Amino acid sequence: MLVTRHRLRHAGSALALRLAGIAGLLSMTGCTGGGDRGALFGGLALVGVGAAAYTLGGLRERQAAQAALRGARAARREAESLLDGWVWRSDASHRLVALQPPAGSSVGGPAAGGPLCEQFETSHPEADGDLGARLATQRAFRALRVRLRADGSAWRLRGAPSFDELGRFDGFSGTAEPVAAQDALAADHAALQAVLQAVDVPALLAAGDGRADGWALRALNPAARRWLERDAPAWGEVLARLPAAVREALAASAPGSATEVDGWVLRRCDIEAEAGLLVMQAARAGEEGDGAAFSFTVSHDLRAPIRVVEGFTRILKEDYGRQLDRLGNEHLDRVLGAAARMNHMIDSMLALAKLSQQPLARQPVDLSQLAAWVVDDLRRQSPPERRVEVEIEPGLATRGDPTLLRLVLENLLGNAWKYSARNPKARIVFASQPHEGRVSYYVRDNGAGFDMRSADRLFGLFQRLHSASEFPGSGVGLASVRRIVRRHGGEVWAEAEPGRGATFHFTLRD
Repeated sequence: MLVTRHRLRHAGSALALRLAGIAGLLSMTGCTGGGDRGALFGGLALVGVGAAAYTLGGLRERQAAQAALRGARAARREAESLLDGWVWRSDASHRLVALQPPAGSSVGGPAAGGPLCEQFETSHPEADGDLGARLATQRAFRALRVRLRADGSAWRLRGAPSFDELGRFDGFSGTAEPVAAQDALAADHAALQAVLQAVDVPALLAAGDGRADGWALRALNPAARRWLERDAPAWGEVLARLPAAVREALAASAPGSATEVDGWVLRRCDIEAEAGLLVMQAARAGEEGDGAAFSFTVSHDLRAPIRVVEGFTRILKEDYGRQLDRLGNEHLDRVLGAAARMNHMIDSMLALAKLSQQPLARQPVDLSQLAAWVVDDLRRQSPPERRVEVEIEPGLATRGDPTLLRLVLENLLGNAWKYSARNPKARIVFASQPHEGRVSYYVRDNGAGFDMRSADRLFGLFQRLHSASEFPGSGVGLASVRRIVRRHGGEVWAEAEPGRGATFHFTLRD
């Protein structure tokens, strides 16, 4: 192209010089006596020079315009090849004259040559009207839901009218995109949202690039909003609320993985575009459940047979006790004692169940003051000769339910008081320390301690590491502590050594 333009420019310059030379000679001839004929030829030569220059200029302009048009068409084809949908063009009679599927597409689509309204029909004619009538208006349409007549598949149609240089309608240009996969994805998302709303434990959906800090929160259910105390928290706030073990599992999660860590279920699903993540608190069978149904079962179904056993044993002892020897009466006393212990266990189970049903208040709580009140109660209930050194860190404050948090301290400080009873120099400490970026509170004593190999049973219901003859108790206290702490978004754990005391740590969400 550059060579052609150079040659044209060179030829035009040469012709113009020749014509100019001829015009000059003829002018000279007219001046030296050639008369009117010479002047006429000179004028004609000058006109020829101008006409040649004008013709050459117009030729160059047309060539430049043609080059620009070719470039624009090439750019349009490149842009169309990047679209996800089919690109189509119709003529003034709405017949498809050009059709380009997306690169690498294996999905069947419309066929060129026939009218557009014979290829597609509107999905909702009562709202969108007939496709032929829409085309007849010669107006643009965007995101029009249609069905491909060949197989009934759902598509989205877009079109804009084209007009020639005289303003006459010249057809439509537009795109067509199958939307079955998008519709299925939208239906799945709506179903997942419905499931989230029905779950009564905190559940969150996130999307991102798979890195621990590369997630963005997409959805959360009402239980999660109550747990976080926010409607639209940032992902960093969610991470701060999760236990350390869960954060570590998130950082190490792999595509397609599903695991349960420290009472939380993590499920990751990766697609081509991004990764999806479900974080949900696990429902604890036997702990959470349906509190109302559990309480009804315990109150009626379990107490009834115990009352029968206890009642008939008392009748037997009162009416026939004189006829039994000492060993027989002792057996009856054991039965009555076992029934009393069973009733006490049922009371403890009901109290534990109520912890899950009781609404959780959120207000400022002075833990140091609560601990001081608990210690005062313990001192009043103990023999006067009992001496215990108690150290309480001042200014320990948080946000939570004051009644439930007092129950936590009553159990932890009460256990420390009980298990240090055989140490003449008993010492109990309630203080705080940093733990993985959060505040950890702890109760430490120098009492009996326990073997850490049995620590996994420590917070279970009715699990005891010491016999009732050594240290009386129901085996419910630490289970209650764990439930309350978890309801406050924290965790509880213990460290101990036999004969050297124990330390119970717990965290709370401020």
